[in-house]
Parts: sequence; structure tokens; C-alpha cells
Amino acid sequence: MHPTPRVSIVLPLYNDASTVAATIDSCLAQTLHEVEIICIDDASTDATVEVVAEYAERDPRVRLLRQAHNSSAFQARRVGVSAAAAGHILFVDGDDELAPEAAAKSLAMANAHAADLVGFGVDVISLDGGVVGGYQSRLAPKHTELAGADVLAGLFPVGQPAQGQLWRYLFRTELLRKAYSLLPEGLVLPRVNDLPITYVTAMLASSFVSMPDRLYRYHYGRGGSGQSVETLTQAQFYARAIESIESVRPAVKAVAYTSADPGALLENYESVRLSIIGYVCTYLLQHTRHELRAEVLEHLHSCAPAQDIVLAAVRFYPDALNALKAHSEPIDLTERPVRSVMLTTRTLTTGGVSGVVLAQASLLMRAGYQVTIVARRYGSDPTAVPDGATFTEMVGHGLAERLVEWVDICQLHSVDVIIDHQVLYSQDWPEYALIARSIGVATIGWLHNFAARPIYDLNGLHELIKTNARLLATLVSLSPLDVAFWKLCGVPQAVYVPNPPSPLLLELTVASSPKTLQNRRLELIWWGRLDEHTKRVTQLLEVADKLRGEAVDFHLTIVGPDWQEWTARRFNTLARKRGLDHLVEAVGEKRGQDLVDAIDAADIFVTTSIIEGYQLTIAEAQSRGLPVFMYALPWLTLVQENDGVVSVPQGDAAAMATRIAEFACSSERYTELSRASLEAARRELTYDFGRLYEQVITGSLPSKYSPEPTFTDAQQLLRLVLFYAEQNAGVRDAAKGAATRSRSSGRRGAHSSSPARSLRSRVWRAATPLGRTVLQLFPNLRPLAHRAKTRLTGR
Repeated sequence: MHPTPRVSIVLPLYNDASTVAATIDSCLAQTLHEVEIICIDDASTDATVEVVAEYAERDPRVRLLRQAHNSSAFQARRVGVSAAAAGHILFVDGDDELAPEAAAKSLAMANAHAADLVGFGVDVISLDGGVVGGYQSRLAPKHTELAGADVLAGLFPVGQPAQGQLWRYLFRTELLRKAYSLLPEGLVLPRVNDLPITYVTAMLASSFVSMPDRLYRYHYGRGGSGQSVETLTQAQFYARAIESIESVRPAVKAVAYTSADPGALLENYESVRLSIIGYVCTYLLQHTRHELRAEVLEHLHSCAPAQDIVLAAVRFYPDALNALKAHSEPIDLTERPVRSVMLTTRTLTTGGVSGVVLAQASLLMRAGYQVTIVARRYGSDPTAVPDGATFTEMVGHGLAERLVEWVDICQLHSVDVIIDHQVLYSQDWPEYALIARSIGVATIGWLHNFAARPIYDLNGLHELIKTNARLLATLVSLSPLDVAFWKLCGVPQAVYVPNPPSPLLLELTVASSPKTLQNRRLELIWWGRLDEHTKRVTQLLEVADKLRGEAVDFHLTIVGPDWQEWTARRFNTLARKRGLDHLVEAVGEKRGQDLVDAIDAADIFVTTSIIEGYQLTIAEAQSRGLPVFMYALPWLTLVQENDGVVSVPQGDAAAMATRIAEFACSSERYTELSRASLEAARRELTYDFGRLYEQVITGSLPSKYSPEPTFTDAQQLLRLVLFYAEQNAGVRDAAKGAATRSRSSGRRGAHSSSPARSLRSRVWRAATPLGRTVLQLFPNLRPLAHRAKTRLTGR
């Protein structure tokens, strides 16, 4: 009589005729003789049954059980577990093998520690016989011992990709039978059919131990793993892995009902579920032919909620995000009514972006919309929120947690449209737009600076916006030239609308009469944040120095908060070192009436910004009758047809000083400037901003706010892009060097008859790498590139 088996080896089979002999041989070669090999044929159509039957005739330890219909390896294993005579079970697939000592070593470990589960290592073998080291390392046990709820938490850690291969463990038979009893009797799982039972068993287990020995030999690529996806039918097969993890949900709920910590259990399950969804998504994207991807992703979205697919990718497989973004289409704003609008920014403070957000909130509420303001970071001033608006400061840690919070906020407030004011300043706005789209919420991107800002900052955000613009229902900019830029970049839904009046401008109202110069010292003022990068505050010292050289009696007051490393104290120290401290003074931040009083005490507003989107300080100054003297920012709609503005080339402090001196010497000309400023301010306030914003969020903005780019636009953009690129790419230095060489050579001839032309040609050559970048940036500019080069180089 054959001895009672101490370990049952359960072997599900389906069309494994070419490999099953090696598998059974490895089972019969166990150093522990008291084993049984239960082979369950799942209605194979090849010679699998014949091969197994021969083994069964030769060795009574081999048993053959046959299923009349193919019911998946999940059901085949269930049959094997029910038939097992031993107290412990090992699993092996029909194309893999067990190490000779697998049964002996794992059983000894289980008995020594009275463990429900014993984990061990795996040899992962590629099709060419090599070792798949990375996968082999991932399959190695991570814990030597676990008990109670820690078994599930350790084997399926929250936030990490789930590993549910049951052939990595020795199981106590009764525990397996209890686990199967919690799952549907007729459950058929064609894909990822081992994870459900592994997960439920880990959920029920009281103890786990492991050893580092690699006791299983897994042949990577023989089965379903690592295979290319050539048809939609194949993709549908792989996507059925999602059914496998969903099948566990009732069992998890049943156990959670009696669990000491149901929240932890449910969180664990949700993590595993998302991990499987992310795995399926990534696998399909990696192994599907490119031309089939769109159809495959469409099917995937029918298998799992879109927001779960996004969250799964963010948490576990971020490489899949780009494909998900590319697969998304913007939501048509005209498809449904808008009742609730979310406005979002980094923090709600006193800055320009916050001012726009607050003004938009007031205008949209006045138009009858429900408004929610969301700050993505800490540090906001909630007292600034207008009455009637809801304010939320996000608290989540990590992108995945914050995206869940984003969805919760949208659903809590029934948000229809999001206006995202961080698109030009954030690297993760596409993920927020993607997750919003997954729940049917449209996102509008709102840009607060000139389109060349990312070039000046060298932060790569142009490519980010271009690549992900399809996630935005509309991309709102602040000028027609910005629209031209983005349309040339391939973003057809670009529009522009002016910024709303700042709270200060609304409080100031427009002065009734122009200012006049008195026979006294000229008072100049600058206000904003002390931002050297974009506002070039140290250029104010250059202007002051040149004014001193022009013998102008003046005083310049700098008003505004410290910014990064620049403080009022540092600025004043620098002024003192240059002997300008009696002419220039930074006085720190002023608000409310104090700021109004400072503006009204001034004669001229001076601004030295190198880049702006919609400089509200210009409108604020002009509303009180102050003429504006500035470095040229030609795209600003505020300065176009504005006779109250005097502009000079960027960085030309001497020209700025000369122009100020000219007007300071003529009271009549100064008053004309002041009058023109008041007219410009009144014009800015005539826009029906509430109506404009309503048209933006409903997709009904008139076409005049989305003009098509012209060749003139392209020329101007090319000059500006090169200018801002020069600030960081050294082209300007190359041009200066070329000019010096031209002057020192003194040569004139057929090839150097025009020093200016030679200089421009050298600059063009120096700018060639930038030119390539420009053409990448503006694919629609390519037909115009030669004409632009001809005009720049003169040939």
C-alpha cells in the first residue's frame, strides 16, 4: 500500500503536451517521496491527457482528473485542492518545474513554525535559457516571518505592485479550502487566475514564514507572459485580469465585516485592485502594436472606470500616463450646461494670479455660477475669498493621494468645469486634467504670462503644454500674439481674453482729472514683488543712475514684498553702495489705502519687467493718472494704442532716463500723458468680464478672440523667442564678439561690404541650434523659416 502523501502537488493543465513531462518529472524527483501529483486537465485539445496517463500508469503518485469543459486554471486548481489528500499543497504550472527539494524544505519550514504559508524564491528562466534577474529579484521573499494582519500587509503591501503568484508558496490545505469557499463556485478566470486565491488565503492566514532558497523554476515567456498583442481579441484576453481582482471583492467585504480593522483591509484590497488595473494597462501599452493601441485602450476603459485607470498608472505604472494622455480627447464645453466652476491655483495670496482668481470668482458668482476655489498647497489667505465662494486647501501627500482628493472635491461640489491657473507653472497639471476628464469634468488652462516664459525660464513647459494640450477644452492666454504662438505650436483651441481688473483697480476707481507737474522733485514709483528674474528690479538702479546723470531732481520709491533672495534690505544696501540711497528707497509691502496713498503721491510709474503676461500694475497706475515708462513688452494688450505709455528697448536704462527727463521738463506734455493714461484705464474697465468668462466656460467665445496667426505674428514671435533664448544661451555674447571683431578688422571688400549684414549673419549662425529648437517648437513655422532668415541676415 502506498504511504499517505505529506504534500499534494496540484498541476492544472491545458494543452501542455510539449512541456508537461518535464513538469511531472520534477515532481516525481522530489526528495520527499511522500507526495501526490494531482493533474487536472482542463479539456485540452492536444496530447496532454495521453502524456499524463502514461505517467499515472507507471507511478501511483500521479493522479489524472479531467474536466469536461475548459473552465480556466482557477477552477482546475479548485478541483485539485478538493481532491488533495495531504495537509499541505504546492502548485506548479504545466510549463514550469519544481526544484528537487521543494516539497521537503517547504514542509519542514511549515512544520517547524506551524505556518499557514511558506514562501520561497524562484528561478526565472528566459526562452534562451538565461536568467531574468530583475523579475527573479522581485519574486524573492521580502519578509522572513509575518503574523496576523501583517501577513496580508506584508505579502500585498499597500502602494506597491501586487505579486500574487501562488506557486511561490506552500499552503496549508484547509486554509486553501476555506479561501475557495469564499469565492463563487462557478468562477472562470482566464487571466491572472492565481492572484484571487493567493490574496484571499493571505487575508485568512495567521502566520507566514519564508526561506531564500529558490524552489520553483519559472519559464518566462512560455505562457501568457511577455507575449505581443497582435489583435483586439488578444487584448481582451489580457484585460480580463481585471475580472480576477474584482472577483475577490465580495470575499474581502465578508472578512472586513468581522475584521478588527476593516479600513486597513479595504485599503489593502483597493491598492491591489489598482495595481492589477495598472499592470494590465501597462502590459497592453508595451506589447500592443501602435496602430491597435487606440482600440485596445478603448476596450480597457470599458473594463474599468477611467479614473481608476489613471490612478493605477499614477500609483504603480507612471510610464503608462503619456499613452493615456495621448488617448484622451478634450471635453466639448458646448455639450452640457455649466453650473459649477472650480478655480485652482497654488496658493491664494496677494499676488497677481491670486488677484485674477478672486476677481473671476466674484464675476462668475455674479453671473449665477457656483464657485469653488482650490489651493493645491498650504499657505493661503482664506480671508480673501469672496462671500459665497467655497474655499478648499488640499492636504494630500503624493500625486496619487492628491488626485483622489481632486476627484472627491469635484464630486462633492458637482464641478462641471475647472479653470486651472497653474498650467504655466506646474509639471503635474496634465495628471489633474486627466483625472478630471475621467469623471467628465472639463479643464480650461489659464496662462498668466507671455508664451515665451518657459523659454526664458528654460523649464521645458512648452513641450509639456504642447504634448498635453488635448487634455484642455480651451487654452486661455492674454494676447493675440500668445494665440498665434500656441496655434503655431499646434494648439488650435487657443484663445485670449484680458485679465479682470485687480481688486486694487476696482477699489481705486479712475481719477476724474489728469495729474500736473508741480515745481518740485519728481516722484517716481514702482510696485510689485521684488522679483529679479522677471521684473528686473535691479534695473531700477540703472535707471536711477542714468537719471542722476541727466541732472533730474527725482526720488524713486520701491513698494512690494520680498521675493526669494531679494529683500528691501538687500536692495537698499545695493543702492547705498552705488551712492543712490538718497534717490532710491525700497520701503517694503504696502496694502490698501497705504498703497493708494503712495500711488497718488507719485508722478510717474516706472517698470523694468523683462516679461509679463498682463501687467495689472500698468492699469492700476494709469487709473490714478500716472504716465507709465517701461521696457518694451509689445504683446501686452494693455500698451497697444495706449498713449499714456512710453516704452524703450529692453534693458536700455539710458533711453528710459532720457524719456523721463524729456517729459519732466514739460508740464504740458506730462499732463497729456496723464490724460492718455486715464483714457486707457477707462477703456480697460469697459470690458464685460463676466460675460467674457461665461463665454469661455461654455465654449461660446466669439472667434475674434482666437485669431489665426499671420506672417507678421511669426516674425515677431521669432524675434522674441530668440531674444529670450539669448538670455540663457549665450547668443548675445556671440553677437557682441562678432561686432568687436568686425570693428577691429577695419577691412572692407566684396565679402564684408556691410558690417551690419555680417553681424546679423554671425548671429544667425550662432543661433542655429536655437533655430532648430524654434522649428521644433513651432512646426507650423517651417514654411516661414527661410523668409525669416532672409530678413534677419539680409540674404
